[in-house]
Amino acid sequence: MSTLQLNTLFSSEDFLKNYWQQKPVLLSELIPDFKDPVTPEELAGLACEELSESRLIKQLDSGSNELSHGPFAEQDFTCLPQTNWTLLVQAVDQWVEDVADVKRLFDFIPSWRVDDVMVSFAATGGGVGPHFDYYDVFLLQGQGQRHWKVGERCSSNVQLQPNSELGILENFEQVTEYTLSAGDALYIPPRFAHWGVAQSDSLCYSIGFRAPSVAEMIEGFSDFLMKEQDPAQRFEDTYCASKVLPGEIGLGQLDASFQNLLSRFSDKSNFSHWFGCYVTQPKYPELIQPAEAPLNAGQSISEFTLIKNPSSRFAFIESKPESCILLFVDGNMARFDMENLKAISQLCDVTSLNSETINALLKYKGMEELLRLLVNQGSLQLI
Repeated sequence: MSTLQLNTLFSSEDFLKNYWQQKPVLLSELIPDFKDPVTPEELAGLACEELSESRLIKQLDSGSNELSHGPFAEQDFTCLPQTNWTLLVQAVDQWVEDVADVKRLFDFIPSWRVDDVMVSFAATGGGVGPHFDYYDVFLLQGQGQRHWKVGERCSSNVQLQPNSELGILENFEQVTEYTLSAGDALYIPPRFAHWGVAQSDSLCYSIGFRAPSVAEMIEGFSDFLMKEQDPAQRFEDTYCASKVLPGEIGLGQLDASFQNLLSRFSDKSNFSHWFGCYVTQPKYPELIQPAEAPLNAGQSISEFTLIKNPSSRFAFIESKPESCILLFVDGNMARFDMENLKAISQLCDVTSLNSETINALLKYKGMEELLRLLVNQGSLQLI
């Protein structure tokens, strides 16, 4: 069990009220006596893995950056200079349990909002350059020191450097600056400009949060609704008493069609079903594989200890209009009686289930079938 703890002086209530999605803030010694859960060598090893997502940024003498994408080979790192480069590896929390423990310290924000923990190693002078993100992020400092400059919130028409895959800002105006040491964290809300430069060889843990665009959500919900519709339902032309010109679209037909579509988009039950599935879709579904030896109905599931697949996502909605609990796991939905609220909430909250916990869950209707299904589809794993 992890011994990591947030500083007792940190108030999540104060943070959420005064800073979350509002303004940057330095959280000094957020994790006292913080020790890195991964080494630079281990991070480089992950960057060589086929399934990992990694980038290497070298700063050239011309002042521009050279970006390379992984997977990398060992010799890619042995020939690097001593300074001015950065290695970034996405979703390290899905590969290293101790990094996942760091992510869980931020559970004062709902877990379905968390995207992943990106870990970066920067040699002295290394950095990405001035940029902004579309999502909230905590920049937790590990070994070494990193100097951060923070600017204003960027507008939608902010100018970026041409031909830059990294989204580097053309102009950066500093508002404040901080130097972070191990255990310090800098919170950056969406669209705030920031620029970090390593003062010494250093590690940084970026706990990023999901922020789908409105366009992505419209597309996703529309696709969901299309699958739910009866193809036999068609546009129907109602009789219009008022005379219209041959090429005119009558207001009556226009309003009827608008109301027809609006009634589908404004159905909150449909939206709840889609939203829960959408936000629990795994970042890397290929890392969730069906069990090699599926559990059958004759096997006692309480004989095992279960752990969540690090790539899986769990969430639930207490749907009072439907008088049920909606459970969402890896983009799939299941309904349960309201009496199952405690069991479903516990299942979404914990990372592992021992025999005692499993036996307690099995007292609730449908839980044995659910646990067996989650094991067989790979969302839960036997140990």
